[in-house]
Amino acid sequence: MCRQGSPGPSTPGRATLSPPDVAIPGSMWAPRNQLFTPRRTPGLQRLPYEIMAYIVKYLDIDEIFDLSLCCHHFQYLVREESFCKAIITAKASYTEEAREAERSGKFSRALRRVAKRHQALSQASPFLLGIVGLADSYTYIHGILCYIVESRPRRWLRILDLHASAGCELVIDIPTLIREAVPSSAKSRKYKFRVLYHANGITSCLFSFALPDTENWLLIFRADEQRIVAKVQLESTAKIFVRNNKDYLYFGTHSEEGADGFRKWVLTGFRINDSSWFPQKMHLTNLVGYDIGSTVCFEIVDDYFYGLSNQTDFEIRETNWTSYYHCFRFPLDDPDIKKTQVMDKTNGWRRQHAEGPIDDRWGFLKLERDQASGRLLIIESRKEWLTGHSGSRRTYYTTKVVFDPELEVSEEVDSNTEPSTADGNTGASTSTSTSTSTSNRATTITPTTTTTTNTTGRLSINPIGHLDKPATGVGRLRAAKNVHKGDDSSMASLFTRSQTHLRAYEPCCSTFMDLVDDPSIMSSSSRRLRLRTGYRRRKPFWYTEDDAEGSSYYEPNPEEELYQPNKIYFWPPEQNPSSRSPFLDKLYEILNPPGYLGSVDASSDERSVVYATGEDANGLKVLVYISFDPAARLAGMLREECILGERAAGDGYNPEARTCELTQHIGGYMPEGKGKEKVIGGHFRQALPLCLPDTPSMHTIMPPPDGNMPWAWSEKAMYQDLTGKNFTFAR
Repeated sequence: MCRQGSPGPSTPGRATLSPPDVAIPGSMWAPRNQLFTPRRTPGLQRLPYEIMAYIVKYLDIDEIFDLSLCCHHFQYLVREESFCKAIITAKASYTEEAREAERSGKFSRALRRVAKRHQALSQASPFLLGIVGLADSYTYIHGILCYIVESRPRRWLRILDLHASAGCELVIDIPTLIREAVPSSAKSRKYKFRVLYHANGITSCLFSFALPDTENWLLIFRADEQRIVAKVQLESTAKIFVRNNKDYLYFGTHSEEGADGFRKWVLTGFRINDSSWFPQKMHLTNLVGYDIGSTVCFEIVDDYFYGLSNQTDFEIRETNWTSYYHCFRFPLDDPDIKKTQVMDKTNGWRRQHAEGPIDDRWGFLKLERDQASGRLLIIESRKEWLTGHSGSRRTYYTTKVVFDPELEVSEEVDSNTEPSTADGNTGASTSTSTSTSTSNRATTITPTTTTTTNTTGRLSINPIGHLDKPATGVGRLRAAKNVHKGDDSSMASLFTRSQTHLRAYEPCCSTFMDLVDDPSIMSSSSRRLRLRTGYRRRKPFWYTEDDAEGSSYYEPNPEEELYQPNKIYFWPPEQNPSSRSPFLDKLYEILNPPGYLGSVDASSDERSVVYATGEDANGLKVLVYISFDPAARLAGMLREECILGERAAGDGYNPEARTCELTQHIGGYMPEGKGKEKVIGGHFRQALPLCLPDTPSMHTIMPPPDGNMPWAWSEKAMYQDLTGKNFTFAR
């Protein structure tokens, strides 16, 4: 049936279809008020695949994961393999998850695992907690736990790969090992043995005994092969350290007496493949500092040995000094001082004395690889009394390690990151004029001005983060992304240095983490250890017409304008006085084992925390393991309710909105029961069983050479005998 309608916007004289206002019996028409328009797909959901890929390019992994949770239409962002492979390659190619995905091809799983790990760490919501052993001493390196149990006359070294969720561990009989390595020590009943380093299956230990004179030996061995790789008698053990990869090993001591009366570092290298020592030693006469992890650090990355110091002079200067990082590297296969590269002062500028005094008790220094670019970063924490401020503040600084300035400048120009100065970081140029540009904007530094302009002549916020004015008159700029302000003096009265047993910073998720003693006024216990984290995020950027013209605006404190205030979380959460949770009491007992309330020795990395606490009548300490990796497992661990980090009050936080936040926290999954299926974005997944089965042994021990007694074997991990002490909070 056709009906002539009003011409309207259609072609004149052309008949159009229009339903009548009144229903006609037996007709195909319905009243206007009963018509239903097809539902249109709104907003971003209508965008094609290619446009979404372009948008995702400017988001980090955490933001991509949050976007995927907004609607089931966006689940392909974290589940489509080819899409996830591109994201992992661009934004997390130097993570353990990426290396595992290269082997398995499961890039979507790797992306979700990285995002959940970041969120778990930043919001203090670990996936696993447990007691993994009892030990006299321990070392935790790259996810490998090496701990010594002395039950005289037996003394055992146990090696457990926690990152690999191993159910078995290597056990080394120390007396048998040292009798084979140093036969002259057989008659010595008293000796000292400690682990220095473990990497690539190679363990390095310091062995000392007196018979009658004291001898110190460095023992290097592979336990899985029952092979002693090398042994060397040491002239000195002062500040001894070891670093190695699969091909080369270097150890150093702070033992050389300089002509100026100060001790210097000496390095000795070893080729693992042909078991030979390098003929010459490396004498680091210009490296100042002796406290590893505080004033100096050493690492092997790729094919280079790196050294770093945050000090520049052996003598203390009290007036008008400028501090620089001293960073060097040399190829592992050729430890020659002539082939050593040193980062210049332009790129290594650190701070100026006018910024205020430093409390060295809170500081730490480390070298870390950026998970996206692979570029090496200097991470330093300082507690400073900044000029113009009444109190102190803990601040976390990030500086790029640069050895080829021309290459770094070209990389910055080609990237889509915010404009920066010549080194892409501090802008610590000592020349008369230095400028770089990104797109149509540029940053200029001159001795007479510290303002930053773009090509339109207007002041720009992008490259300015933290402005310093050294006595030299040359402006020093720190990009806001490289300066993370932590606790100020208002928190000093809550957690003193003696109450803070771990201090760490993870740039992958802009998070600082502490292990603090936070006693409860409702408990009679003298100590209550809790995790405390703080993270920040960029504020949303609103595009305006001024931005299209290439202009922006200047603010006196750009970091506060670019970033949201820190969000502070504690874990485990506080008990509710009106309805106490028995399981929370159990978690607090694991973190604070009754009868083991002595000193605390903690270590951490980007995915876990391990600490030793207390000491029983036999001298044994409890080893507590906390993991933020959603793939972490311990054989026999128990599945329990989801315990998330508790947001600290303040900064506009509304505790009543916590329920809504928890339902969206880390994957939007909250257990409602045990053994039930959960639906996330249309995808089903099965909850973990109540107790995970034992895992098979991961170690194959080769027999010792003929005539030698076996000194290494594989057995069930000690934590499997500590029933009821390991829990997972998978979600």
